[in-house]
Amino acid sequence: MINVHPNTVKLWRNRFAAELTRLTDISKNSSSDLKDAVIDVLSDLMRSGAPLTIPADVRLKIQILACQNPEDYGFEVSHWSLSLLQHALINEQIISSISIGAIYHILMSAEIKPWRIRYYLHSKEKYESYETYSEKIRKINDLYANAQAMEEENTLVYSTDEMTCIQAKEHQYPDKPTLPGKDARMDFNYIRHDTTTLIGFFSVQNGQVFEPFLNDTRTDEDFVEALSKVIDANPDKNHCFVLDNLNTHRSEALVRYIAEEIGYEGDLGKKGVRGILKNMESRAEFLSDESHPIRFYYVPIHCSWMNQIEIWFGIINRRLLKRKSYSSVEELENSIRNYIHQYNELFAHPYKWTYKDVPTVNDYTVEDLLGVSVA
Repeated sequence: MINVHPNTVKLWRNRFAAELTRLTDISKNSSSDLKDAVIDVLSDLMRSGAPLTIPADVRLKIQILACQNPEDYGFEVSHWSLSLLQHALINEQIISSISIGAIYHILMSAEIKPWRIRYYLHSKEKYESYETYSEKIRKINDLYANAQAMEEENTLVYSTDEMTCIQAKEHQYPDKPTLPGKDARMDFNYIRHDTTTLIGFFSVQNGQVFEPFLNDTRTDEDFVEALSKVIDANPDKNHCFVLDNLNTHRSEALVRYIAEEIGYEGDLGKKGVRGILKNMESRAEFLSDESHPIRFYYVPIHCSWMNQIEIWFGIINRRLLKRKSYSSVEELENSIRNYIHQYNELFAHPYKWTYKDVPTVNDYTVEDLLGVSVA
């Protein structure tokens, strides 16, 4: 029994009988279309529903008001609530009376939800110099796409960044394991120990993570020392590094180290005064020189998601650091090293990078670039 009224069954039966000849022809010509045809026959017809009690122009005014800043209407709040909208609509004489439920349905019909918010942060390079932004994206995409072929041509590609302030947290009481019908349980009290910083290098070719550099600081010298370990491990190969715009990634110490490694004999200038060492922009330009056997590819500002190691940082945080208990920084660092060795043995694989090339600026209208409509 499906608790359907006999009149409804009669209606569906009559519809089906009326269309039986057409359905038979469809089954003979194209059996794959028969299911869709039957569903179409038996589906309810569109209903007009009850007439709207709130005119269309008033509904539009309600939707427009919900998209305004409530402070402009004298309310000391950051965003609209349904009850506040109700007060504002009556105060502004848009409507004499309206229920909160009606406001909700009117807003939902236009998918307006003023009580919800999402964070966003666009790269300023995208708006200040779109050509520069898109060129950086293209180069990094090409690196990821061609990393394995480049390895055959004696060039290694690494994604690198720092994971800072990793705190050794010791759970005050033992965890309780998973049981049938019960989740594992962890006491929220913990004892804080010291912190460490991980400078990681993710191999784009095979997905393995190079032996991490762990230290309580992340100075210019720390980054150069960590980088030198990667380069010294394969001294006969070229190296490409994808990284963000942190000052330690464009430091005087890094420029001097790279210049020595590649045998650069020119004048580096003086920091803050002239030449390659003058500022971070001039240093980054030198480090990005594609004629060098060791070169750096900087992601656009606020585009750390272009750096593949950020994906791996999320993995180690979820699988190890978020729940494990450590009684000291030494125990924490040993655990990180053991996890990386285990990850490389069991799970390492190159990431399938699906981000597409961005169009050139000529493919965009002003509205597309700015995200606004230009009258």
